Amino acid sequence: MSRKIFKSFVCGCALVCAISACATVKNFTGFFGFMNMGRKQVTEKNLTTFAYTIRPVSGNPESHYLLARYYQERGNHSEAIIEFEKTLAIDPGNVKALNAMGVSYDYLKEFERASECYQAALKLDPDSAGIYYNNMGQSLLLQGKYMPAIEAFKKAAACDKDFPNARIYNNLGRAYALAGRYDLAVAEFERISGIISAEALLDRILLTAEKPSPDSGAMAATAGEETKTFIARVSRFLQERAENNVRDKNMMSAQAPQKPSNRELAADVCVEVQNGNGVDFSARNMRDSLIQKGIRVTRVTDGIHVQQTCIFYEKGYAEEAKALAGQIPVVAKLKEVQSLEPPRIKLRLLLGRDMVRNMGSPSPSSSPVSSWIGA
Repeated sequence: MSRKIFKSFVCGCALVCAISACATVKNFTGFFGFMNMGRKQVTEKNLTTFAYTIRPVSGNPESHYLLARYYQERGNHSEAIIEFEKTLAIDPGNVKALNAMGVSYDYLKEFERASECYQAALKLDPDSAGIYYNNMGQSLLLQGKYMPAIEAFKKAAACDKDFPNARIYNNLGRAYALAGRYDLAVAEFERISGIISAEALLDRILLTAEKPSPDSGAMAATAGEETKTFIARVSRFLQERAENNVRDKNMMSAQAPQKPSNRELAADVCVEVQNGNGVDFSARNMRDSLIQKGIRVTRVTDGIHVQQTCIFYEKGYAEEAKALAGQIPVVAKLKEVQSLEPPRIKLRLLLGRDMVRNMGSPSPSSSPVSSWIGA
C-alpha cells in the first residue's frame, strides 16, 4: 500500500514539473513571438502586458538581456538598465549587456556611467575593441568633445582593418564635420560610399543641425546661436566643393577622356543581390530598384542572416563596389575577396537587417545610420 502511495506521489510531482516547464517554455516562446510583432501592433498596453507576463528562466541571464533589449528598442532606457543589471547580477562577464547598457546611459545623458560600461566591456573583451571604442566615440560626440571622439573612432577603425565596419568611418566623418574639418570628413565618407554619397552625408549633418536630437551627434555642436554659423560653414564648404569639382572636370575634359560615371561603371559588371534579413522579396525589390538605376543585376539568392548590409567585391573592383554602395539607402560594409561564384559575378550585395526599415526609401541620404554598435 505504501509503495502505491509513493508511486502516486512521484507521478504527481512529475506532472507538476511538466506543467511548470510547459508554462515557462510557453512564456519564453511568447517572448520571441511578441518581439516579432508588427510595429503597428506594438503599443504601450502590449508592452505592459508583455512585461508582466514574461517569466525569465531562473538563472538564465539571456532572458533578462532580451527583455532589456526590447525595452531599449522601445526607448524605455530606464527599464532596460534595470534588466541589464539583472543580467549582470547573474553573469558579471556578459559584455553584450555591459555594452548595451552603456548605450542606454548615453541616451539618458549619463555619460560617465556609459563610459564605465564601455571600459568594463573593453577590459573583458579586448578582441572586440572596435565596438567599444566606437561607442565611446559616439558618447564623446554627444558631449561636444570632438577631438577625443575623433581619437576614439580612429582607434575603433584601426582594430579591424581586414574587415572595416563602415559605421565607424561614417561616425569618424561626422566627428570631423562637427569639428569643422570638412575635407577630412569627406575623405572618410568617400572611403565607404563614394563621392556622391559623401556630399549627401554632409547634407544630412547640415539638416540635423537645424533640428538637433540626442542621437544626432549635432546636439552640442549646434545649440543656440551656433546653429546658423554651423549651417553657413557647411553650406559654404559644399558650394566651394561643387565649384571645384566643376572646374576640375572642365580641366580633365581638355586633357583626357572623362572617366565614366558611377552608372556607366556599374553597368559593365554583374551584381548578385542576396537576402540576408529574412524579409520576403527584399532581394527582389532591391534588384528592381538597382536595375532602374542602370545597374546590371543578374542573380538573386538567399544568403546568411546578418545585421549590417555588406558588399563583397572581387579583387580589382573596389571602385565598382563604392559606386554600388552609393546607390543603397544604408551604409554597407565593403569586403574584398579573391573571387566570387559564379565567375561572372563581380559584386555581391548581402542585405542585412539594417535594410528593413529603409526598404521604402530609395535615397542614400534619407535614412539615418545608427551610430552605436551592439545595441
